[in-house]
Amino acid sequence: MATKIFIDAGHGGTDPGAIGNGVIEQYVNLNVANELARLLRQGGYSVMQYRTTPTENVLPGKNDDLRNRAAMANDWGADYFISIHTNSSPNPAANGFEAYVYRLGTTAEKLGQSIVDSMVRQLGSKDNGVRQANFAVLRRTRMPAVLLELGYLSNPTEALNLYSPAWQKAAAKAIYDGIYNFVKP
Repeated sequence: MATKIFIDAGHGGTDPGAIGNGVIEQYVNLNVANELARLLRQGGYSVMQYRTTPTENVLPGKNDDLRNRAAMANDWGADYFISIHTNSSPNPAANGFEAYVYRLGTTAEKLGQSIVDSMVRQLGSKDNGVRQANFAVLRRTRMPAVLLELGYLSNPTEALNLYSPAWQKAAAKAIYDGIYNFVKP
C-alpha cells in the first residue's frame, strides 16, 4: 500500500495569510501544494489535499478550520502531514526556509530536516533549520507533521521568487525530493 501524504495549503478562503511586496500567501501556498501533490501522485504516493482551490474545504472560523485540517488527515489515516506556508517579518532582510514540528527528536524532525536540506541544496535558500512550534495543525495531527515556511514575503527578493510560477514549481520539486529521500512511496 502506498505511503499516504496529506498536503495542507495553508490559509485560504477569507484568510489570505501574509501579504508582502504585492504577493498574497494563500495563493503561493496553493500553487506549491498543488504541484507537490501532482509530483507525489506521479511518484507513487497516495495523496489527499485539504484544498485544491482558494476556498475548497476552508471553514469560516480560524480555529474550526485548523481543527478540520487535522481531523481530515487523522480520519484519512495519513502517514505524514505537510503544511505549506509563506513567512513574513517586520524586518525586510529576514529570509530563508524553515520547517516546524511539534516536538524535536521525532520522525517529524527527521522528515523536516530532509526537506530543509533539499530546499537549501536545490534552490540556494538560507537554511533556517527545523524548529519546534505549538501550531494547531502540528499539535492535533496523529502522524508526523511538518509545517514548511517557503520564504519571506516581506523580503523583496524572496517575494519575487515566491511569486514566480517557475520558482513555485522548483520549490515543490525540492520538497518532493526531501520527502522521497526520507520515505519511499
